[in-house]
Order: sequence, then C-alpha cells, then structure tokens
Amino acid sequence: MCPDPSKPVFRSTGDLAAHLGISRWAVSRVLNGQPGVSESTRQRVEALVAESGFQPNRMARGLRGGTTGLVGVLFQELESPALARKAAQLQQRLRDAGFRALIELSAADQRWEEETLRHFMSLRVDGVVLVGTTLPVDHTLLRQLARQAIPAVVVDPAQALSMTTVQLDRAEAIAEAVRHLHGLGHRKFALLGIESDPILGPQRLRGIARAQVELGLDPQGDFKSFHLPERSLQDYFYGADLGRLWLEQARQHTGIIANNDRLAIGAMRALREAGLQVPRDYSLIGFDNTDVSAWVEPALTTIDQQIETMMARAVERLVSAIHKEPAEAPEVERIEAQMVLRDTTGPVPAA
Repeated sequence: MCPDPSKPVFRSTGDLAAHLGISRWAVSRVLNGQPGVSESTRQRVEALVAESGFQPNRMARGLRGGTTGLVGVLFQELESPALARKAAQLQQRLRDAGFRALIELSAADQRWEEETLRHFMSLRVDGVVLVGTTLPVDHTLLRQLARQAIPAVVVDPAQALSMTTVQLDRAEAIAEAVRHLHGLGHRKFALLGIESDPILGPQRLRGIARAQVELGLDPQGDFKSFHLPERSLQDYFYGADLGRLWLEQARQHTGIIANNDRLAIGAMRALREAGLQVPRDYSLIGFDNTDVSAWVEPALTTIDQQIETMMARAVERLVSAIHKEPAEAPEVERIEAQMVLRDTTGPVPAA
C-alpha cells in the first residue's frame, strides 16, 4: 500500500515541532512522558503522532545522551529448551519494565560475542544481559562497558566476573542429586554428558566433588563419567549413545545423573531397549525440568532451574542499575535449584 502523498511525512521531532508551530523541546517532553507542557499541547502532539505513525529515532536519542529503551541480550545458543525459556522470560520481563530486548546468539564463539558487545555499545543500549558468557574477568570489552557506564548483568557465566551476577547454584544442585541417590542405597554413580558442557560442566563437577567428600565416596572407583568429545549437541540421540556406553562399561554404576533431561530420556530409551527397567534396575536423574520430563514413562526425576526466578532477578537487578538505584543484593546472587522427585529414582537393586 502506497503512502498518502497528501499527508506530511515527519522524520524527526523537529519536523513535528515545525508542523505544530511549537518548540522541539515541547515535543520531546510529550514523547518522553515528562511534565512541563500544557494539556492542550500534549493532546495536539499525541494526536499528530497517532495520525502520522511517527516513531522516535531511538538511536539518535542514545547518541544525544538520552535513553534508547533498548537492552542488548546475548546468549551462546538457544537450541536447548531451557535456554529458549530463559530468552522468552527475559524478553517478557524487559517488556513489562518498558524495554525492548535485542537478542543475539554467539554460537559459543568468543569472537562473535565480542563483536556483538561492540554492536550493543554502538547502539547506545540502556543495558546489557550476558547469558553464559565465556569472556574472562579482565576482558577489554567488559572494562569498556564499565567505562561507558552501561549497566550489565551476567547470568550463569563460565567463570566468576567482577560484575552483577545471577547464577544458579549448579554445584549444590548436583551434590543434592548424589545425596538423594546415596540415600536410596546407591554407591556407584554414572555421569552422562557433564564433561561435554565446557561452560557449566565445571560447576557441576565441583558439586560432584563436594558430595564425594561429604559422603566418603571414592572419586575413581565410585564414579564413571561418559562423554564423547566429538559431540556438542546435547540431544536425545547423544543421550541414547551414552546409555549404550553405560551398558557396555558400567552396569554396576546404578545411580545415573545426566547433564540435562534430553540426555536422560535418550539414555532411558537405550536402556529400555536392552531390557532394563527404571527404577527397578537403575535410578536416573535429569536436569532442567523441561515439559517433556513429566510426560515420559516413567516420569523423570529432575532438577528445576527456577528459570522464572532467575530471569526476574536478572531484570530487576538491571533495571535498578539503569535507574541508578542503590544495590541492595550482593554482587553475586545465587539461585537455589529444586529437586523434582518423580518415578525414575528408587532403592538400589538387590545384588
């Protein structure tokens, strides 16, 4: 549909002001919802904006030192259901707070992460959220964010950063999974795909080590880790392949902990095909509490990331920083995961 040539086209607040015969300052006050203009002037500006479909140039406002209403959000990837839920939660909560999310993916490539951060800064975003960042604490771009006074929050970084951080306590979550299986009598444990996760896997391994010390378990004799270095996609097929490795090498390791629900469900399929039943012959715990975990048969015991809580806190911390409110929470805020007990864990099978 072609634009109506009889209607004027407004490309700036200056065009609006000239058409109405008022100052540019008055137009800006109305568009920003600020006081200081008469009600009649406000109504005239709002009526013209509605009629013309005028949209303020957010980038120009940022270049003039104003706010853009934009928040840059960087994920490593969105292939996993848990990360997709995090993205949806972040976007909705930022929208509720009056911001637009610019979501980018780095594909776990630090060069793209760096390029995206530069792009966010060039757009003069009001804030940045980094999810699963791999940047080191002394990285130049992180220091540049601070120098430009761009508020930033990191969620689940690969390593500790000197920035406002909201992080799931994965170490304690995995330690609790070991304690749960140990309480059911299991003394030998298999870990599926944990070492395949270069960003968050080390946190889980710290939890395993914690449980080993607490429970007096032998890290070498009582635990066996399965992963295939050439595989990066943590899906059902990978889980089935890891389950087959367990069948070949570690059937005596009856307490199985998977890096995510998809690996757990894939492994359960492979073990069922071999004639084994859960929890009669082994116990299995996933991670993420994805929707499908409650619908498989038997329903999967898993660990809930508390995604809604994590994303709510990340946005609350960021918005407070944007509005320059004093910080009340610690720089690093740890979110406690929740064990969801279903039907795939039970007493250790009789010898």
